[in-house]
This record gives sequence, structure tokens and C-alpha cells, in this order.
Amino acid sequence: MTLTEEQKERMRINRERALEIRRKKLEEAARKQQEEDAKNRKGGENNEEKKNIPNKEKLKDDADVELEDFEIDASPYVTKQDAMSKYCLPIGTLEVCEFIEKDNPRNKKFSKMKLYYRSEIRRRARERFGGLQGLQEERRKRERKRFERDYEDVTNIFKSNKKKKSSNNYGL
Repeated sequence: MTLTEEQKERMRINRERALEIRRKKLEEAARKQQEEDAKNRKGGENNEEKKNIPNKEKLKDDADVELEDFEIDASPYVTKQDAMSKYCLPIGTLEVCEFIEKDNPRNKKFSKMKLYYRSEIRRRARERFGGLQGLQEERRKRERKRFERDYEDVTNIFKSNKKKKSSNNYGL
């Protein structure tokens, strides 16, 4: 069975049309991949819903601020856990602080990390506790509470491990 010239022409046109559609799909996929790569390189900063734009004038790291030992040569960013433990700030205060979002270094599938600006966290903590001495006193107070709670747990362990005398009297 041989094809007529008209059939051959239709097949050629359909093949060209299919190749054009395939080329457009590949170009669209490549463009989307480039946009995704650019978004990932910027740490997700293109996502307007989750971006918290910092005010650069407010976040200047003053040279006259007295730094603590752990702050010397530290990153300009601080994680939520560090902000809560080292600077004794509650979650409510962190919610109003400026932050950037970066991909989680442990796994890309995990949610993005919020990194807060250390200078702002330091400023808010010192305002809250009345300066550097107040912040250090708050840390000591929390450490004391933690120690007392742990000490109480340990003493309760020993009390609960004592064997109770049985109420039955079988000659034992």
C-alpha cells in the first residue's frame, strides 16, 4: 500500500506541528526550571508571602555595642532556638522581628529556616531586660530554675523506686 502525495503532505504537516508543540513544551519546562533555580539561589526571597523585608537603617550593627563572648565572630543571623535560649526572648517577640528564609541545610524537603538578624534580636533582648546586666541575670535565673526542676525530678525518682511493704502478711 503506497501513500498518495496528499497523504504524505498531511503527514509532513502533522509531524511539523507535533515537533513544534514538543519544542514549546520543552521551552516552557526549561523556563520554569530556570525560574525555580533562580528562586532557590536567592533563598526563597522571590516568594512575597513569606518574605519579611528588613529595614537596613534599623538593623545597622553598631560598633559601640558591647558584645558577649558567644557573639564575637558570630554570624549576623540567629536561629529561633538560639534567640529563645541565649537572648531569652518569647515567641511573640520573635514573630514581629525581621527575618530571612533559607533552605534547610539538613534536607531540602524540610520547611525553610527563619534566620533573625542578630543585631535586632540583641537590641530587643536588652530593651526587654534592661541592658546587658539584666539579660545576664535573666539567663542565670532561668539556669537556676532549670537546675531546681532537674534536681526535683532526680529526687522524685529515688522516692518512687523505694519498694513498698506489701499489705498482705504471708510470713514474708
